[in-house]
Amino acid sequence: MEMSNCKCPHDSSIDELFLQYDKCRNEKDKIVSFFLASLSTHNLLWRSFLPAFAITRTYPRHHFEPKNGESDPYKEQCAICGSRSYIGLDNERYNILLNLSVKFGGLGVFIGIEECIVLLTEFNKLSNEEVRPVDEDFRIFSDIMTILTTSPTSDNIKKEIIQKIKRIKNFKTNKYLTKTILETLGFCGILETEEYKSPFHQYVNLGLAPKKSYNSEWEYPVDFWTPTDGMNREAFRFWFGSYPQLKQFF
Repeated sequence: MEMSNCKCPHDSSIDELFLQYDKCRNEKDKIVSFFLASLSTHNLLWRSFLPAFAITRTYPRHHFEPKNGESDPYKEQCAICGSRSYIGLDNERYNILLNLSVKFGGLGVFIGIEECIVLLTEFNKLSNEEVRPVDEDFRIFSDIMTILTTSPTSDNIKKEIIQKIKRIKNFKTNKYLTKTILETLGFCGILETEEYKSPFHQYVNLGLAPKKSYNSEWEYPVDFWTPTDGMNREAFRFWFGSYPQLKQFF
């Protein structure tokens, strides 16, 4: 995939993002199936498709718009998305971003739309495959959601939640993979707060989103979430409503 030689790589990247998104925009349930099935299979690529889709779903289709009126777009950031005009993918960067997602099971740190391009492209390559979650997947995900919705709030709540999730029977995970699952639920709008809303509702510039503290390692909006905020059941139904096995969380 070569986009770096285009006149404006930003616009070429946006075009590529929506080329891939338009191919799968009606495949939400299949993307969710890949996510759920990854829990028992430990296929971390499958797990990565959902956050990319959730972010792109409300991402604006736009052309590069200089932030400060700079006449040379190669020197400026986009006023709409904050990306540099020269963003783009060559084969080396494509593979680096793909390998990072496979390592973390999602967007370990949201870098930009290049990650979403890579993951939606990879999903589209597999879109004809039939992947269905099994009982073990529903048990693991139900255990995760129960921990998230019943844990008491404390100063170290996210660390405590990660430790609880790591103890789920037959669930292969670690701190970083568990963190990415929670952040995926944040991008999906399931874990958010009244003040800090997710991309589920409308476009959020994640590159400029606030942080709870300067050195926080968590992505927005789950960075601000605690169990006292509960879960957005409307968002949960939107993503997982096709599965009666999870109706206790609807």
